[in-house]
Amino acid sequence: MVAFRPIIGRDLAAERLLKIFPREAFDTNLSSPVSAAGVAALIYVGAVGPDANTVWARPSTALWMQEEVLLEATAPFRRRAWGAAAMRGRESVATLLASWGMTFKQWYAQDTRESLRDDSWNLLYENNAMVTRPGVKTNSSAARWALAEHFADLFDPGLKGEDLETAILMWTESHMTTSARAKAMAVRDHARSAEAVRVTLPNGSVRLLEPGNASLILKGVVEEWAPRKLHTPLVLAISEPGEKQAYVDEQRLRALGVSISVSQLLPDAVLFDTGGDGTFWVIEAVYTDGPIDVGRKAQLLKWATAQHIPAHQVAFLTAFESRNAGPAKRRLKDLAPGTFAWFRDEPAFELRWDAIDTTGDLTPVTLLRPDAS
Repeated sequence: MVAFRPIIGRDLAAERLLKIFPREAFDTNLSSPVSAAGVAALIYVGAVGPDANTVWARPSTALWMQEEVLLEATAPFRRRAWGAAAMRGRESVATLLASWGMTFKQWYAQDTRESLRDDSWNLLYENNAMVTRPGVKTNSSAARWALAEHFADLFDPGLKGEDLETAILMWTESHMTTSARAKAMAVRDHARSAEAVRVTLPNGSVRLLEPGNASLILKGVVEEWAPRKLHTPLVLAISEPGEKQAYVDEQRLRALGVSISVSQLLPDAVLFDTGGDGTFWVIEAVYTDGPIDVGRKAQLLKWATAQHIPAHQVAFLTAFESRNAGPAKRRLKDLAPGTFAWFRDEPAFELRWDAIDTTGDLTPVTLLRPDAS
């Protein structure tokens, strides 16, 4: 028995195909409207495989599909009935739909069959996105086409946002040819560089961060806060939540005797100030959540201890967009003692939260200029 996947429409199929096979790098037939229709129709009838239960389809399966069927004939028994009728012929589909009170209004004319097969499905097959029925000749009229199971996974309507991007990237790495992977990578890199947040590091080099408000806060920390606060700032590491990548200055880390694992990097950024005894600044950029609270500070100090960094040489900064921003209003109360807060829209100031020094050397909770003692 076929385990049906969620039904999708042509619009969603087209949107996903464009993400998988961007037109800047791939034949446009891979993401054409008729190609999207094919994906939607094959998922509807359960033509996904290959395995012992695979339902095999013909190009006409896509040509004879229509919106009303996708929207209303959603029960598994109706999906099986429609698929069986499509295997018998066009008149069988029309008769079945009439029994359901529907008028047969197929998506494409019959002469589109060769275009779908030759310009779309063959290309998808070449890119490991489709499978064919073993033992059936290419010139046979028998049903022999299905979506590859791993490719069909990318059309789950519940797969969205970052999870979808990750799934597409993993599929590209696992199933595309070397040449196709290079094409996809080039398009992604071009788009990323066009949209990325450009951060100029203290040494003059430029680091591209993924688009987003958290990246803008990190940019402010590096370009605005660090030059004001630190004597000679060095950016040792910047991590990103999206692709789980990080900028890590391995040479400087080795010189300082510090090791940072990219896969286990805890803070959003690590900076080093060469002034005085040398201070390691651990930074968290908060656009939604994640300030340096008591628990977080303890975790970060544990990491520092493992690197043989004395606690007095570690400082902590939670960076926000604004004092008026929701995350700051909610989480300032949770800042760990002995830490600082900074706001991108007020770059010349910082907030310090600490215990009152009874000797009078330390200032209680107040807004300080960066050069204040």
